Amino acid sequence: MQSKNKNQIGITALYCRLSRDDGTESESNSIGNQKKLLSQKAKEMGLTDTKYYVDDGYTGTNFNRPGFQQLIDDIEIGLVSAVMVKDLSRLGRDYVSVGNYTDSYFPEHNVCFIAVNDAIDSDEGESEIAPFKNILNEMYARDISKKIRSSHRLRGSMGEPLSQPPYGYMKSPENKKKWIIDPEAATVVKSIFKMCLDGKGNETIARKLQENKVLIPMAYWRSKGLNRGGKKTQTNPYKWCKTTVQKILSQQEYCGDIINFKTYSKSFKNKTRYENSKENWAVFKDVNEPIIDRETFETVQKFISKTKRRAPKKENGERSIFNGLIYCGDCHSKMRYHTSTSNKEIHYFTCSDNKVDYRGKCPGRHYVRADALEEVVKLELRRLVEMLEIDESYFAQLLLRKNDEEREKDKKFLESELQKAIARSNTVSQLYEKLYEDNVIGKVSDEWFVELSHKYEKERMDLKAKIADTRHQIEELKNTNSEYGKFISAIRRFMQMDNLTSPLLRELIDHIDIFETEGTGKSRTQRIVIYYRFIGYIELPNTTKQTHIADTRKGVAVEYITEQFTA
Repeated sequence: MQSKNKNQIGITALYCRLSRDDGTESESNSIGNQKKLLSQKAKEMGLTDTKYYVDDGYTGTNFNRPGFQQLIDDIEIGLVSAVMVKDLSRLGRDYVSVGNYTDSYFPEHNVCFIAVNDAIDSDEGESEIAPFKNILNEMYARDISKKIRSSHRLRGSMGEPLSQPPYGYMKSPENKKKWIIDPEAATVVKSIFKMCLDGKGNETIARKLQENKVLIPMAYWRSKGLNRGGKKTQTNPYKWCKTTVQKILSQQEYCGDIINFKTYSKSFKNKTRYENSKENWAVFKDVNEPIIDRETFETVQKFISKTKRRAPKKENGERSIFNGLIYCGDCHSKMRYHTSTSNKEIHYFTCSDNKVDYRGKCPGRHYVRADALEEVVKLELRRLVEMLEIDESYFAQLLLRKNDEEREKDKKFLESELQKAIARSNTVSQLYEKLYEDNVIGKVSDEWFVELSHKYEKERMDLKAKIADTRHQIEELKNTNSEYGKFISAIRRFMQMDNLTSPLLRELIDHIDIFETEGTGKSRTQRIVIYYRFIGYIELPNTTKQTHIADTRKGVAVEYITEQFTA
């Protein structure tokens, strides 16, 4: 399959990759030498508009690399006309994936592929030797993986720690293979075990730590300049999760033990770690100074085993028909469904990020009774029915106009967000390239390079997902022209039904915003705003306006208001 794309408008992508394994082969594989070779070859071929895409320290057995993903993004938007690499192994060492890119993906996108040292140029026809080279490249990666696994197994079997030290320990400055106690973090670990022995649950312990402004492990490591793996999405550095507390309470390493082979990978191509059964663990006791004595640890394990989470009780009722549709009107978090402990007939929703119940950011609970919410939704749907019965033609025109307005507004917003994401993605790519150059000339230390490069990589992957999702949403908007007809059909079905059902609600309603109650006693009001599918919020003129008033408890009544904004 041939391409004549080198003469077309577009840049020539010079792709360089070097992994830690490749670094032992020869100096010729260094990023600097790859750049020099590729730029010289591009100049000889008259390809002057070039751009480097670099992945330094990334394996060739998969394609989850920031430089390569940036290259793919640029190909998708038509920016690239040719891709040049030193040899096929620089593109990758997975012969199936490499073959897919060279034989299908690049030709389908009119991109010429050139592997300099392998004498491959797709403009000159297919290479018969390329598949064999790809297989040899993968065999090399497989062989390296076997050697690393063997070394890993040997070191782990001899008691050398294979993982990073857990929160509470740190590596010894004199011997990196030795763990020593981190006094500051160890104090927190001891307090967690003490609170557990005092009868406090994981959620209570997490709340106490947050109230005392104790940094979560990830934030603590970052404050010490340590780049540790794991999710970095928690915006509040003091918000402990009960799962983190649970993990700390169950880690035998705090007794001074080293435990290896707790996880494993199935293949050198698959980097996912899987839980290993305990019989396959290698446990070496009393290697390090303990933070928690063994007797205390065993007592806590017995305590934990007796406090298993109970299954939901049948008397708490069925799952709400509104689940997944209800959101906080202020912070836009999902609302959680509850059953009253004192009266099983009362079901209600609260904001899942409220400060009172969940140590969240939203100041109010946004409490709303499920039965009151159902009545409010029924009243609003009856108003739609009334409008439909009075003048169906006018109602259809109103929906069509509203649908077009919402679609155009959403389209403009999504297109704006798409452009911002693409621009930021390009900026991040430039920042990564600048960071790499600063690291090479010594302006940025290796430690900072690793930390910032992983930060940029994560942001790039997030942006890539956002760009793809936004494009998908824009395409979906183009297919909603006649959806208002389905909306009217769903309203007609409601006219024939006595009760609301979950499928009907999902046909009619996109989401419902619940705001905090205002006022006191019998003068309380709460705003509930319904956003319908395809049309969003809609004002209905010339219909009988009704409000629902409910006694939520003795002496307290709430009037529910369904306007989008109140005076």
